[in-house]
Amino acid sequence: MCYKEKNYDVYCVGKTNLDLFYYIDQIKLEENHIANEFYYFAGGKATNVAINLSKFGLKVGLISVIGNDVFGKVALNILSEKNIDFLGKKVNETTSLTSIIVDKFGKNTMFHNIGANSKLSSDLIPKKIPFSFVQSGIPTDTIIKAINNSKISFLELSETSQFEMIKPLLKKIKFVSLNENELNNIFKTNNTEKNLHLLSNFSNNILLKIGKKGLIFLDEKGKVYMVPAEKTDVINTTGAGDAISAAFIYGSLKKWEIPEILRFCVKFASQIIKSKYST
Repeated sequence: MCYKEKNYDVYCVGKTNLDLFYYIDQIKLEENHIANEFYYFAGGKATNVAINLSKFGLKVGLISVIGNDVFGKVALNILSEKNIDFLGKKVNETTSLTSIIVDKFGKNTMFHNIGANSKLSSDLIPKKIPFSFVQSGIPTDTIIKAINNSKISFLELSETSQFEMIKPLLKKIKFVSLNENELNNIFKTNNTEKNLHLLSNFSNNILLKIGKKGLIFLDEKGKVYMVPAEKTDVINTTGAGDAISAAFIYGSLKKWEIPEILRFCVKFASQIIKSKYST
C-alpha cells in the first residue's frame, strides 16, 4: 500500500541519524578514552519522537533521508522493528552519525555530521497532513511546506538560526516547543520570563523545557502552566526533550487537559533519562 493511502496519526518530519553512545567516566581533552559501555540506535529528533509515539500505540510515518550505506541499513532495520513507516528516501550520501559521549553524571557531549539529512527536500511532504511533528535544522523550504500542508503542526524550534525565516509562519503552528537556552538565544538575553512573552507575540501555544526545573506552557490566551521535574537517577539525558515532545503530542491527540499532559510529559521523560539510548 502506498503510504499516502494510509491514515497516520502523526507524520514526523526531520532527521534520522545513527546514534553511537560511548559511556565513560569523564571526558579529558587530548587523551584517549576506552568506553565502559557502547551502544548504537536510531536517533534524530523526528526519529526519537516517532519511536516514542509508536510506543504509545500511534500510527506514525517518518519523513527523513538516510544514506545508501551500511549505517542507513541499520537505521532502517531499527525503524522497522519499532513499527515506524519510513516515508523518506535513500540517497548517495553518508547517513548522519551522532557520536554521544555520556559521562558518569549522565551529561552528554555530541559530535554530529549532517550527512543525508541535508537532502530532506520539500517534494517528500504530502499534500494533506492531519498532524505533523516538524523539527528545525532541516532545509527551511521543507519546514515551510510541512507547516502549510498540515492541519495541526508541532514545531521543535531547536535550530534558532532559522527563527527569522520561520517567524511569519508561527501563527499557523498550533504548538511551538523549545528549551530555555534556545529561547534565550533567539532574543539574545537571559531573561527567560520576558523572552517567553516576546515569543508569544509570534506563536500560539509554547512548550518551554527548563531542564531540572521542569516545564512551562504558555497558551494562546496568555495563561501559564508550570510543572516541576521529577527527581530521579540520571543515566543519560539524551532524548529527554524529544520524549517530552512525544508525550505532549500524545496527550494533545487524546484531548487531555494541559495540566494532565504536562504531568505525563514529566513522568515519561523521567523514564527516558534512565535509558542507555535516547528513546
